[in-house]
Amino acid sequence: MTGVPDQELLELKKLVKELNRQTVRNEVEKQNMRIIRHRLDLQIEIFSQIHRFTQRAFFASSLEELMDIQAEGVVDIFQLEMGATMRLDIGGDRLTLFGRCNFECEDSEFPVSKDWLARPELLDFRRQQSVVESPPGRYSPFEKLNLAHLIYLPIFGNQRNMEGVILGGISKEGAEIYDFSPEAISLLFMVYCQNMNGIYNNRVALDQAKAAGEAKSRFLSNLSHEIRTPMNAIIGMTQIAGRSDEPEEMKKCIGQISLASRHLLGLVNDVLDMSKIGEGKLVLENTPFSPEEVLKNVFDSLLPNAEGKGVALILDAPDIHDLTLTGDSLRLSQVLINFISNAIKFTPEGGRVTLEARVATQDRDKALLRFAVTDTGIGMSEEVLSRIFTPFEQADNSTSRKYGGTGLGLTISKNIVELMGSGIHVESRENEGSRFSFQVWFDLCHEKKAEAADDSPAIRDFTSRNILIADDVDINREIIVTFLTDTGAEMECVSNGREAVDRFAASEEGHFDLILMDVQMPVMDGCEATREIRKLPRADAASVLIYAMTANAFREDMQMVVEAGMNGHISKPVEYDIVMDVIDKALKER
Repeated sequence: MTGVPDQELLELKKLVKELNRQTVRNEVEKQNMRIIRHRLDLQIEIFSQIHRFTQRAFFASSLEELMDIQAEGVVDIFQLEMGATMRLDIGGDRLTLFGRCNFECEDSEFPVSKDWLARPELLDFRRQQSVVESPPGRYSPFEKLNLAHLIYLPIFGNQRNMEGVILGGISKEGAEIYDFSPEAISLLFMVYCQNMNGIYNNRVALDQAKAAGEAKSRFLSNLSHEIRTPMNAIIGMTQIAGRSDEPEEMKKCIGQISLASRHLLGLVNDVLDMSKIGEGKLVLENTPFSPEEVLKNVFDSLLPNAEGKGVALILDAPDIHDLTLTGDSLRLSQVLINFISNAIKFTPEGGRVTLEARVATQDRDKALLRFAVTDTGIGMSEEVLSRIFTPFEQADNSTSRKYGGTGLGLTISKNIVELMGSGIHVESRENEGSRFSFQVWFDLCHEKKAEAADDSPAIRDFTSRNILIADDVDINREIIVTFLTDTGAEMECVSNGREAVDRFAASEEGHFDLILMDVQMPVMDGCEATREIRKLPRADAASVLIYAMTANAFREDMQMVVEAGMNGHISKPVEYDIVMDVIDKALKER
């Protein structure tokens, strides 16, 4: 380049070199952009597929269909050889296959080791991440699946507990064909599985709500039937007794009415107990009792039921003699009665029901007692076992029709045993029988045992005692008056709290020894009437005995009447012996 200065030539060469460098850089950036765009297109396509499968899963008609869709999405979206959805069983010792796609394994259950379950990414919801096993390791449930690569994510339930896994895999034979890049798919796999996890939880919650609604509907239907059955006996036998002049027939009718009434009361108590459990108000007593007497009373009360059905009832309690414990003997009896009643109900004629009690261990202050009720009845499947303690549930829809019951007994029993600091263990096999067992620590009572009471009827003498009965229901007043007729007591009756206050105020000081006060009455309720009486400016206003006699039977009801100034509480429906014992004891201590 003649005539061009050397300096300009140098600058021109530098410019050409820079242009070449920029051209190369631009080509590299274009190539990078093409790669990025390709990756973005792939991710958009994957997200589009995730959305498509999410829509399909959302509109699945059942939980089973949802799990099949989950497995199919793993294969289709991430180009894996196989996909599956598995649920962890209640005991946490195996995974069961519920959804599959290209899953050729013949096994449907996979044992789970404690070491595998202990992995933080499986237990900790906050550390949730895709898990890659290439190949599945020693502690993996999938070790024997002949897989070269496996990726899965745990399913967490609404309570943030692991309930299963969604997984995909590539077999050792297919490893050469399939491209598996865990770093490329693990994040998207987690996004997909978390979407499916949310839909799964919504579906489970919906199914549970639907099942609970159906169970409550069946419960109300069963309860109506259970209530109407004893009511039919009460009304029918009352009519028969009213038309009969034969003393023996009338006595028989009265006996049937008494049995039906107690059955009806048991149903009401179960419903009340469920209400207490729902509100967290079920509380245990802590009083001395003899476990030997508890078992004997439970056994004797249910022996006629067993004999009537042709079932042998056996008591096996060789080592609980002479023990005195402290605890809630009535609730313990309730649990045992529920277990034995169910065992008798579901055991056919010629079968056997055994009540066992053992002292497992004992020291100076405590004793661990084990109780078990075993039968040779129809037994239960694992599916039934998983829901027998659910409120309002029974084995199936035909159970209540064939055997009766409301489905509350086991739920109540479970809550009582848990309040005692223990749990119920159930073993059962279909057509082989069932065994319900639990163990409870009780404090030993070292107080000297009271001598056995005389079984002869107590003679009640309330001569010269004046009793005021306040109740707005005529029949209730008539029952108490009849109870007290032969005692020599003088009785006066009023129909509301205002009348009770006025009658007491108009009487001579010290005239009334006892007031039996209903709580729910018109004009003025029993608690307000009690407060009014206690405020009267006379000496006996503070000392007169006032006992609530009411159908309000909750613990807070009892506390409420005491806070109002009453001395005690008698629950309706009233029983003769209980009423007479309370009155006798109260008047003797006055």
